[in-house]
Amino acid sequence: MTVIQIDVISDIVCAWCYIGKRRLERAISIYQKTYPGGSSDVFSINWRPYYLNYNPSPHSVDKSELMDTRLSGMSPEQRAALIQRMDQIGRSVGIDFKGGGKIGSTRDAHRLIHLCQAKSAEVQNDLVERLFQAYHELEKDISDRDVLHKIATDAGVNTVEVDEWLASDLGADVVDDEAQKNRDTEASGVPTFIIQGVHRLEGAQDPSDLMEIFVKVKEGETHQ
Repeated sequence: MTVIQIDVISDIVCAWCYIGKRRLERAISIYQKTYPGGSSDVFSINWRPYYLNYNPSPHSVDKSELMDTRLSGMSPEQRAALIQRMDQIGRSVGIDFKGGGKIGSTRDAHRLIHLCQAKSAEVQNDLVERLFQAYHELEKDISDRDVLHKIATDAGVNTVEVDEWLASDLGADVVDDEAQKNRDTEASGVPTFIIQGVHRLEGAQDPSDLMEIFVKVKEGETHQ
């Protein structure tokens, strides 16, 4: 049995990070179903923070308002083509992107992910999936602590623990420092995948590219 460690550097408000997550899951599924002995290998995924800081204001704003600002240099036709392309890519991996809702800081969302690092991989991965889905598909404001509370408890985190964590500033310095380190030294953009601490892939990779790295890790261990 091989344990394949994957560090994923991402931010929840990044559409390509959500797409990258789905492609990673597809790559793992294909590997475990097709590679000889792959079904017994274990994938350990560690979700690491990155702040894109799309919204510079201290409060949440409508995503449409932010999009108007970020895409101001595009013609209406270019903007429509971009949205259509993202919709098509999203649907290809089972994501139904929605443009409504608000965008705020992702700091508390990353703090919750940090809290779940001490819990089972299933809980952390479920939390990350619910955060992405809430923002990109359900038009939720993931800077709102009531929204975050429901997401975390639905993922299986104890409600009292979530209340205490969100009401405090616990883990904030750790997350801030790691997010800054990831921006400065680990990733020029997101998503970034670091596999077995050695292989680095940037962007929402095709599952076949991820598969290639999994096989390299497996065969490298086998031949040692």
